[in-house]
Amino acid sequence: MNPIAPALAAVSVAPAGARGDVADLLAERLEAIAALERRIRSAQAEQLRLVRLAHEAMFAFEGIRGDSTGSERELATRSFLAELATTLVVHERTASRLLGDAERLVDLPSTESAFSAGAVSLTQVRSAIEFTTGAAPEVVVALDSATAERAPHQTNTQLRRVLRRLRERLDPVPLEERRELAAAERRVCIEPARDGMAWLSILLPAERAIAVQSRLDALADRTLADDPDEPRTRAQLGADLAAELLLSEALDGTSATSPTGSVAPRVLVTVPVLTLLGLGDEPADLDGYGPIDAETARRLAAHAPSFTRILTHPETGAFLSYDRTTYRVPADLAGYLAVRDGGCRFPGCGRRAARCDLDHTTAWADGGPTSHANLAHLCRKHHRLKHETRWRMTQEPGGVIRWDSPAGRAIRSEPERPFAGIAGMTGALVEPAA
Repeated sequence: MNPIAPALAAVSVAPAGARGDVADLLAERLEAIAALERRIRSAQAEQLRLVRLAHEAMFAFEGIRGDSTGSERELATRSFLAELATTLVVHERTASRLLGDAERLVDLPSTESAFSAGAVSLTQVRSAIEFTTGAAPEVVVALDSATAERAPHQTNTQLRRVLRRLRERLDPVPLEERRELAAAERRVCIEPARDGMAWLSILLPAERAIAVQSRLDALADRTLADDPDEPRTRAQLGADLAAELLLSEALDGTSATSPTGSVAPRVLVTVPVLTLLGLGDEPADLDGYGPIDAETARRLAAHAPSFTRILTHPETGAFLSYDRTTYRVPADLAGYLAVRDGGCRFPGCGRRAARCDLDHTTAWADGGPTSHANLAHLCRKHHRLKHETRWRMTQEPGGVIRWDSPAGRAIRSEPERPFAGIAGMTGALVEPAA
């Protein structure tokens, strides 16, 4: 029987002192879990180090020298992978990945050091390896430092977002050139799946793919709003609508039987001000995707009605202006907060803002204003967590949100984008509808 269960079950009826004892016990168990995780990570780092040394030993055993041929080296490596796979009782592909991780980690000394200390997970190490592969040496150094600094405080999803933006910004080959080459590879692919299903994938320029996904989401939401008895989920509706659109006879959107109607969802593109003015080539950011090249950003900001422009300071990245395309302040404020937050503000949650609720940190009924300083995005799961459990959140300056856990830990959630000096975005902006 779990020894903590009876204590936790009794906490709701226990006096304050007893609840404090249980909170201390909970904090103690959580710290024990964290300490064990650090030891596991350290052991994984040591395992990769030993894999690398064992590979070198196999080369020595097989007489591989500096003048050995590529074929001789490949055969020795194959022999080692077979040895490693049978030792660990795993597939040779798994053994090959271990060796690949071990070899690439040599180029990431800061990440390897943090991994050995238990501060970075194996998943995060593999993300660092992925984003540094093929990068210029100076870019590898920057990504290595960023991983060691950010990974201990971020989930792998958050870390990948940081590394991706950093690599796009530092890559010596201009993003426009890489985009042009990549766009030539656009295509449609089909991959068989189980149970009579198949995956249909379309490789498109990022801004078109995001616009397609946003339109499908908006159409699904409208269908659910129009028909409360609709049995399909939002995801199922999106898939069905995509199929109907692709299989419809008309390709110009003029068919009277088209299921789409006129839905033009808004997509956010964040552009450094010097890039917009044509005085710089700093990559912009497409919400839901990541970095896009400067020329595409300028085109979207100037001509595409479904894209909302946000300007950022060239050095600090703080918002300079939010493109006010509506007169209703609530919609404007919601758009601003979607860019500030990026997604759910619970630490580690990756759900994007478009699929979250806007929550009053201090309830309106308790005197909380409807302002940027008292609103934040929470996904439905973490919205309920805030209201129905002992988790508590408070807003701090700069868009930072502090969460206090039932065990007494304080965890801070940083906004995806910094914000400062935004005219009209201070104070209580609107009152809720009666």
